[in-house]
Order: sequence, then structure tokens, then C-alpha cells
Amino acid sequence: MQFKEVKGNDTLKERLAAMVDQNRTGHAIMLEEKSGYGALPMAMAFIQYLNCADRHDGDSCGECSSCRRISHLQHPDVHFVFPVNVTAKSGGEKKPVSDTFISIWKELLLKNPYFTEEELNTELGIEDKVGVINVNEAKEILNKMNLRSFEGGNKYMVIWLPERMNTEASNKLLKIVEEPFPGTFFIFITQAPEKVIDTIRSRCLRIQLQPVPMEYQPDVEEYLEPFCSILEAGLSRDLVKALKTAETLAALGRERQKRFCLFCESFLRQIMMSGMNLGEKSAIGRRAATYTGRIPETFFEKGFGLLENARASIESNVNAKMVFTNLANLFWVHLKK
Repeated sequence: MQFKEVKGNDTLKERLAAMVDQNRTGHAIMLEEKSGYGALPMAMAFIQYLNCADRHDGDSCGECSSCRRISHLQHPDVHFVFPVNVTAKSGGEKKPVSDTFISIWKELLLKNPYFTEEELNTELGIEDKVGVINVNEAKEILNKMNLRSFEGGNKYMVIWLPERMNTEASNKLLKIVEEPFPGTFFIFITQAPEKVIDTIRSRCLRIQLQPVPMEYQPDVEEYLEPFCSILEAGLSRDLVKALKTAETLAALGRERQKRFCLFCESFLRQIMMSGMNLGEKSAIGRRAATYTGRIPETFFEKGFGLLENARASIESNVNAKMVFTNLANLFWVHLKK
């Protein structure tokens, strides 16, 4: 994947390219995002740029042998780790690791590099279980990174959701993350950096991704109308309408509920920016502009906090109906203040 194929975060692309061009690339990088921000495709574009034989104009060429193999997930020195568990698809493995499911991972990554944890779990057959990165996985990582590279160049280990790594696994990896072999790169992609143990987190260059511009978000149509319904209910003092919308949201899956909250934060931010004549010049920006002047300036900070609390509650498996009923009610309470 080339940088130009990654949606948004253009400043970060320039920063990553400059790090490579100036030979300032750290051996351990932690990309911090919220679901849907695109850290995984950004990581793949970064690796492709690092390895490209003919990079130019701030991007990989996309045509050399290395670029082709990385983009098709066929490069032998690019490795992946992600949370797994015992499922019907683990082939009888009692202690499965990422390589047990690597064909499923690669197929999903090629199809949609912006996939969510819920979508991966569905493909892996994890239903009511939580994926984990355990000490057996840590041993596999050490084995791979201690060996010489297949092609005599760099080796890359992409660890997706290191917050799912247990303490034993983290401690086992600490030394190699702290003192890796030359040409060895770790890229951690986290959606909850506070849950990654300090000893790993402190040894990484931490980079935060920004939200993908709203015109690129695939869930706009699904989430826009329910959120506008909550806003309109609050502005018109229609509590029944607000609570009916909350019931609809409670029926969504957990990952979609979290994405809804993130979308709402983005849309609320668009409304705020529109009030300063800084909104997006797009259909979604024009829709946000219709709320300019209708929503009190004092509400925005409160609204962001309410949405973030709702997302955190869903992440903690709080009852969804209670979360969204409370969210709709609090929007109704505060929008007219």
C-alpha cells in the first residue's frame, strides 16, 4: 500500500516519509488510534516506503519487487501478530497463535484494511470470547525476530492491538523491544494505549492518528440520521423521539456502537468548525452547517465528553440500552442550556 492510498492524515504521512529520508526511523513505533482511523493501512504504507527500492516524492514507487510483495502481503520479512483465541477454525490447536489464522488475517486485510476488531473476530470464529496475545505468541515473535531476515534486509513485526497482550507476554518481549537487532522494526497499533504496559509503551515513539475525513468514512449514512435525530430531539424538546432513537442504537453490535460514538464526535466537531467558517466543503460539511447557530457554544465540550463516556462504557461492556438511553437523555437535557 502506498501513502496516497491511505485516507487522511496527510501531515503524518509526510512526517513518516521524512523520518525515513533522514534516517531517523525508530526501531519501535506505536501508532495510537480509535477504530477506523486507519493505523493499519498507515503502517503498511510506512513499511512499504521503508523497503522501497525507488521511493520518490514522499511515497513508495508501488512497482518494484518489494512494493508488489508487501502490497500483496507476500513479503517474507513482514510479520503480523493480532489477538486470537481457540475457535472452530484453529484446527484443533489448544494454544493458537496468529500464524494459525494468518491466511484469514491476510484475506481480510487485502479486502478491507480498515476492518474492526469485531470484523476480525467474526472471520476468526471468535464469538463470545476475547482475543488475546499470550506468551506462546511472544515466543513466536522472539523466534522470528532473532532469525536472519529472508532477504538480508529489514524485518518488520506489526503487532495489532497490543492492549490484548497479557503481562507475561509483554515482559517476555521487553528486552527485544528495548534492544532489537539492527534492521528490526516493531510497529504497535493500539486503540487503548493506556492499557499497554508502561515498559513497552515507554520504549516506543508514540504517534497519534487523527480521524479520517468524514467524506471517507463508510458509516456516514448509517450513523448520520440517528445522531441528527438525537440532536433534533434535544433542540425541539422531544424526549420521546430521543429515547426511540436510543433503542435503535442499542440494537447495533458493540463495534458499530463504538464507531457511532466516534462518528458523532467527528460530526459534532464539524458543526463547531462550521461556526468558525472552517468546516469541510463536502456534503457532510454542508449538513453540519445546518446546525450552525442552533447549538449553543457551551454545549460542544459537554457533548464531546458525553460521547467519549458512552464509547468507553460500551468498551467496558456496560448494557447498551442503558448507555444510549442515558446519552439521549443527557443530550436532551443539555442542548437547550
